[in-house]
Amino acid sequence: MASLITKRKGKQSYYYVVTSQRVNGQPRIVQQIYLGKAERLARLVRNATQPVPLNATSLDLGLPGALWQAALSSGAFAALQQAWPPRGHGPSVAHHLLLAAFHRICAPGPKTQVAAWYDRTVLRRLWGFPSSAFTSQAFWDCFDSLEIAKPTVGGVDEGSDDLLQAQDALLAAFRARDLVSSRVLAYDTTNFHTWIATGNDRCTLAQRGHNKQKRNDLRQVGLSYALDGEHGLSLMHQLGWIRQHATAGGIRPRLGGRSALEPGSACPARLARRPPGS
Repeated sequence: MASLITKRKGKQSYYYVVTSQRVNGQPRIVQQIYLGKAERLARLVRNATQPVPLNATSLDLGLPGALWQAALSSGAFAALQQAWPPRGHGPSVAHHLLLAAFHRICAPGPKTQVAAWYDRTVLRRLWGFPSSAFTSQAFWDCFDSLEIAKPTVGGVDEGSDDLLQAQDALLAAFRARDLVSSRVLAYDTTNFHTWIATGNDRCTLAQRGHNKQKRNDLRQVGLSYALDGEHGLSLMHQLGWIRQHATAGGIRPRLGGRSALEPGSACPARLARRPPGS
């Protein structure tokens, strides 16, 4: 049977839990556990009475948290918030765009899976929005509210295209933080096939043509892309018909004087270094 005893050494009292048994007919201490002084014994009792957790929650902290910090430090979040000012107390367009990008990087999948993934990351604690705010329908409504100019053979009306204006704002934010290299830019043009139905005449951008993935039966779009070769930041992109001849000259004006692209370079990409002092 266990019992609590006190042993006094000098002016201090020390507590022990001892177990006694009869050995050869005589009571003897067969086990002794040192507990310490009265203060330590009080802490043990106090900690033992605290509720024990019944479950634990695991959150994905590393990559989602790093992406969010990158969006803040690069000025991307502030630029998107300025392009689409928040309305009400729910998530803004900037939150939807960034979350879609984060999900594509961390756990690629359809928008129906974004809410569950968001709920398991540190973003929910950082942003404070419930996962129900990021349903597939919420993304649809958000993207449908953006003003996108319809491309034509002669180009697009940049003043009526929200994405192009936001792209310019992002580039300005990167430049303000010296994140745009003046030496190296990569430029690439490739085609991507889509699953847009043949009878869908609402989309005039996707057309049929030669496809690198051998899917000539599908409608596809062409992508012109500019990347900072030093910091790896996406600087500019343009969507166009696959029949359009994509050249660096088409994207140079949007990059301004910082572009290091060779005039007239076409797919495949060419890398060029900006001459010193230019």
